[in-house]
Amino acid sequence: MRTIADLMVDGLRNASVSRIHGLPGDSLNGLTDALRRTPSVTWEHYRHEEAAAFAAAGEAAVTGSLAVCTGSCGPGNLHLVNGLFEAQRSRVPVLAIAAHIPGAEIGTGYLQETHPQELFRECSEFCELASTPQQFPRLLDIALRTAVERSGVSVLVVPGDVLLHRLDHQRTPATVRPTTPVVRPADAEIDRAAALLDDSERITILAGAGCAGAHDQLVRLAEALRAPIVHTMRCQAAVVRSWGYT
Repeated sequence: MRTIADLMVDGLRNASVSRIHGLPGDSLNGLTDALRRTPSVTWEHYRHEEAAAFAAAGEAAVTGSLAVCTGSCGPGNLHLVNGLFEAQRSRVPVLAIAAHIPGAEIGTGYLQETHPQELFRECSEFCELASTPQQFPRLLDIALRTAVERSGVSVLVVPGDVLLHRLDHQRTPATVRPTTPVVRPADAEIDRAAALLDDSERITILAGAGCAGAHDQLVRLAEALRAPIVHTMRCQAAVVRSWGYT
């Protein structure tokens, strides 16, 4: 019989996720079992959840694709926080699956009880608790879409008993794929910026992450303006390789 955890794994697979970075725990038993039945999505096992979160952030940064990390209830998912802050500040798509204590015990001071949906709020674009099996499919879809479309962190908090809940009918999760929208200023705004540059004598370019993929145009602009370039940390790769540095 398929479970909510199987539905989660299907949704991740449909989003082109092939691995989950994390450390198994009892509240993740449903997910562990679903992964056992789905060899196309694998565990990447770590000795500490913090390393798993940093690995997911690194994977997303290098590939530009959604990466996933997970932690069990209480201290397990709390260890994800540093890596999730890294992913959020670097603007890379990461989904964190934060397992929770049994749903009926939330709010009672149960062993290892925390409130992940509050703790991870600051380092995420989306962070919600799927407290019932009926909520889960919709929240999984929102979490995936938010991480991919906003290129940030989504945290899906799931009680362990929800992951083990058996589905009473066949469900197919939505397929989430990244889009590449083109966002540009209006023509009038570009004209005003060009006029301002034409009227200026000493110009320095501060290149940010928005220059990624446009280093040739950046160099041509600098040559035309006879302007030096300084860059942010996130723009380093786009600028430095333009000069052929190693």
